[in-house]
Amino acid sequence: MNMTNKLNINRIWWRNVQPGEFYNIERYYRIQGGGGSLYIEIPSSIVPATLDFLGVAATDVNSLPVITIQAHVIGQPGISGPIEFQRKAGGRMRIARQNRQQPQSQRHPSWTSTRGFPTAPDGVCSTEDARPYFPEGGLRIYIAKTIEGDYYAGFTKGPRPTCMVETDPMWDLFGNDVGGVIHAN
Repeated sequence: MNMTNKLNINRIWWRNVQPGEFYNIERYYRIQGGGGSLYIEIPSSIVPATLDFLGVAATDVNSLPVITIQAHVIGQPGISGPIEFQRKAGGRMRIARQNRQQPQSQRHPSWTSTRGFPTAPDGVCSTEDARPYFPEGGLRIYIAKTIEGDYYAGFTKGPRPTCMVETDPMWDLFGNDVGGVIHAN
């Protein structure tokens, strides 16, 4: 693929990151008393669309194997990294190992401070402590899939651009939904 050309995007999977998730992927990975998620959750409501996006036949999520895709960085296609989808109890899934302070973190290079992804201080202790570092207008991660089957990851932060029209395929990305799949064609 010639990287100077526009990508032929077929679909975009996205997830509206919540302030509590932001705290959990930014904080120190071990907390007193244990617990706490180090991942980005995929609620059961968007699991079927997620599996379809990943090209996995609808199945019982509880028997789902780990699904790993290789995704390029939007705007820098020479850089890529794995994104690992795992099953979770209750018919949910997760994008695993997203805590940036975790020893074996696997945060995608698109979702790092180098690319402008928001960060909280290393010693942040609660969702409330992390809230000032959470973008006003929200934070969304996304994975675009091209017609050719290649993946590209990115994120957006802040409110919907005022110049965006409702017919723009990215309109739904800035709504209040938890996430989903946008059909770009």
